[in-house]
Amino acid sequence: MAEEEKKDHERDPQYEGRGGEHMSGLFIGTRSLWLLAGGALGALGALGIDRLTRKVRPAAVGLVKEGYAFKEWFTGKYEKVKEDFEDILAEAVYEYERDQERAADATQREKALLEKIEKIVEARLAQMEAEKKESPEEDQP
Repeated sequence: MAEEEKKDHERDPQYEGRGGEHMSGLFIGTRSLWLLAGGALGALGALGIDRLTRKVRPAAVGLVKEGYAFKEWFTGKYEKVKEDFEDILAEAVYEYERDQERAADATQREKALLEKIEKIVEARLAQMEAEKKESPEEDQP
């Protein structure tokens, strides 16, 4: 009968690749051993973490506190730099627009001055033409 059981196990996919050999009784596989070892380590870790947290907690609180203080400091500096940049940008835009207005005013003044000069020149030319027409006989010998 033992040989029949051996043949049955050889055909059983659970025992495939093991040459048909198995232990009789309680069989613990490699996976089960790893699972038991992991569970034992987890239990020891849970017990050890309680002791560890009592010792590490003050240091962790201090570390988090310093991290929070750094975040607050950095946020304050960032906001100041951002505000300074916005002020610089607003001032630059204001000066640019003021320069554009000055340039437009200068152009308008130049145009008005040129128009006045043109009128004066035209008036003087008209006067010269009128004088020329009045005394055409004097110029001829």
